[in-house]
Amino acid sequence: MNKKKIFRQRDSFQETRVNENYKNLFFTIILVQPEHSGNIGSVARVMRNFEFFNLVVFNPIERKEHIFSYETRGFAMHGKEILLNSEIVEIEPSKSHTSELKNYLKKFDLIIATTASGMRYTNLRRLTIFPEDFSLPLSKTPLNIAILFGKESRGLTNEEISLADILLRIPASNTYSTLNISHAVGIILYELYKKINIINIGRGNKPVLLANKQDRLIIYKIIRNLIKQVRIRTHKKEKVYYAFKNVFERAVMSKKELSFILGLFSKLNSIMNHPNIEKKKEILK
Repeated sequence: MNKKKIFRQRDSFQETRVNENYKNLFFTIILVQPEHSGNIGSVARVMRNFEFFNLVVFNPIERKEHIFSYETRGFAMHGKEILLNSEIVEIEPSKSHTSELKNYLKKFDLIIATTASGMRYTNLRRLTIFPEDFSLPLSKTPLNIAILFGKESRGLTNEEISLADILLRIPASNTYSTLNISHAVGIILYELYKKINIINIGRGNKPVLLANKQDRLIIYKIIRNLIKQVRIRTHKKEKVYYAFKNVFERAVMSKKELSFILGLFSKLNSIMNHPNIEKKKEILK
């Protein structure tokens, strides 16, 4: 394998970055009436994992001082800044929760709600799609997107869901489909992160460069030569070749891994073609 070419590929490697098609999308995670401060902290933590930074806590059941407490910051870990910079929207008891939520959501261009229900389509308000099937919108101008998560005990109500444009459901067990809120946020943000970003394997000065088709063709040529040298019945030669080829094609091999495998097969090929030379080398050692 050409080392200069590998070095050039390594130097030109680009780490995970936002796809230019989605650079105008801005996401806000909205927790509607969350009941436990620990869950709010855990949500902030998982948001930091997937680089979502805008958090709104709307009309929380949990008290504000608990949300910003040291205990909750402990749950947030490296997402502490997201927690401390979050917007807390408190509603007066005399006002309608749903009406105030509707007014608040007017600032967003697209509203996504989440639910654990929706496996049976008897309730038309809860017609859902899976996160992996959701297609991100394209926009030449900034597009503000809200993602709503309901309270831990019952999720979003039908009235809250009716305010959304899209409803997502995470596929889970038929007998127990409800996830912890921070887990649900993590799964959905993970799926969005994969869509928003161009993700490459590896990071820093030593990225993982994947073996391409030309790299693999080198080893296939050596395997064919080895098959000719060993005593394999004629009707099995093609089957042996394609057995190796199929395994290598299914594997996601790095150039480094292929280099080691190639070294072994090259050695075997050399021994098969020049057995006497290899024997002399062993004697000289």
